[in-house]
Amino acid sequence: MTERAPDSGPQPQSLLGLYQTALMARAIERRLWVLDRLENVPATLRVTGFEAVQVAAAAALRAGSDWVVPCQVDLALCLAMGASPLDVMLAVFGRAADPASAGRQAPGAFGSRAARVVMTSASAGRHVVQAAGIAYASMLLGRDELTLVCTDQRGTLSGDWHEGINFAGAHSLPLICLVEDLASSHGRITQYAEPPVARAKGYGLAAETIDGCEFAAAAGAFRRAVARARAKGGPTLIYAPVVDLTSLRPGGGRRPPEELEALAGDDPIDRIRRRLVSRGVLDAAGDEQLQRDCARVVSEAVEEARHAPSPDGPAALDNVFLRGIT
Repeated sequence: MTERAPDSGPQPQSLLGLYQTALMARAIERRLWVLDRLENVPATLRVTGFEAVQVAAAAALRAGSDWVVPCQVDLALCLAMGASPLDVMLAVFGRAADPASAGRQAPGAFGSRAARVVMTSASAGRHVVQAAGIAYASMLLGRDELTLVCTDQRGTLSGDWHEGINFAGAHSLPLICLVEDLASSHGRITQYAEPPVARAKGYGLAAETIDGCEFAAAAGAFRRAVARARAKGGPTLIYAPVVDLTSLRPGGGRRPPEELEALAGDDPIDRIRRRLVSRGVLDAAGDEQLQRDCARVVSEAVEEARHAPSPDGPAALDNVFLRGIT
């Protein structure tokens, strides 16, 4: 079997699977919006636009071996690492079978022991410290595994983020920090006085800024970061701004239709779709069938979660206190 070149990217069928995962994430996001607006189900609404960078990250990792410490927006990443639409909906409805917290955490607090998706604190900066601890343990135990931690612009402004990144750089940990950010304009001009890449380099991390809507750029960056971590070359920060595709402006009000139409050209899912079509892997009929299949799976997950049993009251203390210690 010939070995693939490091930066050649996923083969078409592999990319098709990643595209389907991105479609599933988008279908879940749309259904969460409906549940929140029409049924008053307290679903945490996620901003679309991060799917390409997240599935690219998952493609570079080893599911079930590497560790992932996600944010609330990392739905596509968690799906690609092994979570299911039913897992998401069980958390949304607060059911006992929720694999993340048995129905005790807010929706969006992803977690799965089998997939090594770690549920941590809600603060996007604080869990960088926890992820650094996981990576440090992997290094001490001599295990060939790495940790991906995701944060956002606000997270990088916290003291916890600086402590975690400094610790990772000082110990040359097998850690990748993905900073997911919403660009303030169509031109991807962000609001940083000093971009996180500059600060990361000050702590001794390799760092890259990529177009978060472009799958190929993200895939290349993550392959390089993973190769560096596995070769004991130290941690990497990847800064990935994406265009905000939602209809609501950050400061309030709705975007006019012409602005939304202009932004749609940067939709990462559409970019992957065009790439698949150009390769002859996907056509309009096949794409429509994939989208119908995703919508059906999400609908079935909603109904199954809706009728699943709620957690028992006494179970609220399970896994909270260590028992049997005198």
